[in-house]
Amino acid sequence: MLKIKFLILFFSFLVLSSCGMKLENNDNKFSIEYLSGGQSAFIFKNILTQQLIANNMYDINSNNIISISMVEDKKYQSASITKVASRKLNQLSIEIKIYNDRNKKCILFNEEYNSEQSFLLANSSANLSNLAAESDILLINSENISIEIIDDLLLYPNNDCIALE
Repeated sequence: MLKIKFLILFFSFLVLSSCGMKLENNDNKFSIEYLSGGQSAFIFKNILTQQLIANNMYDINSNNIISISMVEDKKYQSASITKVASRKLNQLSIEIKIYNDRNKKCILFNEEYNSEQSFLLANSSANLSNLAAESDILLINSENISIEIIDDLLLYPNNDCIALE
């Protein structure tokens, strides 16, 4: 009888302690590859890193590496027939590839994201407001795309190779 009580106590201890343990699964964590491209690339990488940290998906030592290709496009648009006012359209295109550091030829995840915003250009005496609008739009586009990336990574199966590079 004492053995049975001891086994019940032992198994209940194991069950309760296993519920409190956090098993570290490194498969759902990602690190970000070095991204060149100046200030815009630096801003986007920081926003994406913060989003990954907030969702407990970032580990600098992870084998799942996120590779980012970034393209910024700026176009002028005429807003009226008389061409009195003009707008500037800022587009941000990001291509994400995730590969495992052990097998760089096997791409685990590949997706392209786009975000665009436009703003009305102020006359030349208010050029500082145009510059502020451009930097704000970069932040908005980066935030929108990073949220889309996080949403897709949360559904990411993480086990099969999609394509070979």
